[in-house]
Amino acid sequence: MKKVNVFQKIENHGVIFNNRTAALISKNGEIDWACFPNFDSEPVFYSLLDSKDGGFFKIFPDDKNVEGYQYYEGDTNILYTIFYKNNEKILKILDFMPTTKYSTMYFSEIHRYLQAYSDLNLIVEFSPFGKTKKKVFKNEDTGYLVKHNKRAMLISTHLKLNEKNNVLKGYYKMKMGEGFWIVVSYGLDKVYSLKNFRSDERLSETRNYWKGWLLKSKYSGKYYDIVNRSLLTLKGLFFEPNSFMVAAPTTSLPESIGGDRNWDYRYTWIRDTTYVIDIFSKLGYLDEATIFLSRIIDRIERDGKLNSIYSVSGKNNINERTIKWRGYENSKPVRFGNDAASQFQLDQYGSLIHATYELVMNGGTINMHIWEKMRNITNMIINNWMRPDNSIWEFRTEPKHYVYSKVLAWRALKDMLELQEYYKIDQDDYIILLTNTMNKIKDSILKNGVSSENYYVQYYGSKYIDAALLRLPLLNFCSVNDVTFKNTLNEIESRLMVEDFLFKRYDSDDGLASKDNAFIILSFWYIEDLLLMNNYDRARFGFIKLLKMINNLYLLPEEFEFKTHRYLGNYPQALSHLGLISSILKIERELNI
Repeated sequence: MKKVNVFQKIENHGVIFNNRTAALISKNGEIDWACFPNFDSEPVFYSLLDSKDGGFFKIFPDDKNVEGYQYYEGDTNILYTIFYKNNEKILKILDFMPTTKYSTMYFSEIHRYLQAYSDLNLIVEFSPFGKTKKKVFKNEDTGYLVKHNKRAMLISTHLKLNEKNNVLKGYYKMKMGEGFWIVVSYGLDKVYSLKNFRSDERLSETRNYWKGWLLKSKYSGKYYDIVNRSLLTLKGLFFEPNSFMVAAPTTSLPESIGGDRNWDYRYTWIRDTTYVIDIFSKLGYLDEATIFLSRIIDRIERDGKLNSIYSVSGKNNINERTIKWRGYENSKPVRFGNDAASQFQLDQYGSLIHATYELVMNGGTINMHIWEKMRNITNMIINNWMRPDNSIWEFRTEPKHYVYSKVLAWRALKDMLELQEYYKIDQDDYIILLTNTMNKIKDSILKNGVSSENYYVQYYGSKYIDAALLRLPLLNFCSVNDVTFKNTLNEIESRLMVEDFLFKRYDSDDGLASKDNAFIILSFWYIEDLLLMNNYDRARFGFIKLLKMINNLYLLPEEFEFKTHRYLGNYPQALSHLGLISSILKIERELNI
């Protein structure tokens, strides 16, 4: 069967992790995205971004009348893909990446177990590194080693594969009840047999790892399955060697089909620390939250500055470059790296202070070393809050005085005041400085960031609106009953809520050609505002509506497409999952649903 150049929808993918990298597997049995050895390494499989020439590893029945379905083994990141014919199960594929408690040991491996429920003809297609020049070394009893430049990918299997057009391909007649492993491994120099990979042992270790980690969770509410899937996904997005976390394991999945909003999210955003630390602390993962904060502070101390984005694997150069691939559904360009790393984003500074505050308020501990670093960052805010920046949305236009950024600066100083009181650090002169600067920031916002129609604007002097301003009451900058905020909410609803509970981010020109779609975390912020307003019926309605848009794996992307609700943007997206958990905790507390 010829490989058809058709893209699986983003939502038709499961994801497996090993706390160092991840792989996306579509429900047709194709691994179409995986980077080895790290999240931000060059991809080995990437047909997700180039269905014609990209690397892939596909296992599927030779039958046009089959349909795939995916699910996770409970409380793990072990993925099952089941193929059905006439509603009868004919083939199961179990996929996992080995994961253990030994964080310094990692496995650049994907283990796939095949189980036949009827007689069938099986097709295996293996094409790492895509349609490029490569060498294949065969040991027909144990497998095949594919080398490209200085990289190598092994497939260990008893199946016989033949090379044609840069693809290793084989046919095999499986008998009902038959089952066997296939293992692919990155970075080896020779072919090893299946027994050397100890798949059954690795599976048991991996199962115990995920289940054991999840046992620490304090959550026991109604949405147990959804929260657990989000927690397991968030944990999978951590890069174990330094405890940084990627925003998503993919690059260039478009925010608009055929458009140019295609970014590389395989990095750590300082902004996300607040949400990660808040949720992890509340749900019993103080160790992860504390280590995450400490490692970021160590990195800032080492560099002598705070960047907006960091490479998880320690790369110093993450400058953006364009890759000549076709892009997901011809959405170009495909980008590696992210130039937003060099931007000044004032809210990132505020987010780091707010993350520290959330850690302490949720039972975490900081020492005087961390305190001093937080004071240094606070001083950066004091000295730089008047500067224009590139905003939470990382605009690539000229920096402006974004209201949301100023509010985060204000909130950071408020947090520092409360932390000083909590730890009884008596520094009267500094308290006066913090208080005076807070007042200056708020006065500046009220003077320059409010329109003549009395609503908060996107940036000083504009009439534009920004959905990030939904967070103002959530940050205690103002009350939900404040007239200016009520007017702002009305503007957001009328100008940015394209569909009920689904928002675009802003109405200003960001210099990009394609249109934006529904940024998911905005919907959760909106629901939290409704809860503060005691508008419980509408909050309940919106929450249930959003749950219906989530795929059966309970994985979330960055955006939903308006009207169709198909998944868009990099996937799975940490920020969306953090917003989902936050809303669940608040909804259960307020509504008991």
